[in-house]
Amino acid sequence: MSATTTASTRAFPRGAAERQGLRAGVVSRLAAAVIDLLSAVVLLVIAYAGYAGFRFLRDARSFTWPQTSFDEALAVGAIIVVVMFTTSWSSTGRSTGMRLLGLRLVGRDGMTIGPARSFLRAVACLVFPLGLCWSAFSVRNASLQDLLFRTSVIYDWRMHVPAARTDERTANADAA
Repeated sequence: MSATTTASTRAFPRGAAERQGLRAGVVSRLAAAVIDLLSAVVLLVIAYAGYAGFRFLRDARSFTWPQTSFDEALAVGAIIVVVMFTTSWSSTGRSTGMRLLGLRLVGRDGMTIGPARSFLRAVACLVFPLGLCWSAFSVRNASLQDLLFRTSVIYDWRMHVPAARTDERTANADAA
């Protein structure tokens, strides 16, 4: 074993080498989802503070804190979640929670999925989050979203980014 290989495997959690590339279980996936939810809440608070700051700078003398309804906050939060998942899954295959837990979303070919399929999967996760729980009962550890969009969440602690395929089959799969 080379010094580079030894150093890189030391950064992995105990037992990670044996699980590298295997499909992630429901506990890891739920933990990543909770971290992602907390990340989205932080981004929502930052967006609110930014909007309030803009209003303050525009007219400081008559400034009042913006009043938002629950529905407005929910709509902005949904947009944040979809944008966050779409960009992270289509670029690196990892959301914030997935990165922290050593998980990666890949297509059946082991590559990252394109933006169209990432967007549709993100919307499906937002609309039906309980679909993730199906991975507890699936032999393949697949959520309903994985089955629908032909994806898998795997353990992957490496720092690489698998390139997205740009051939005709992938473009057709992303359009589906």
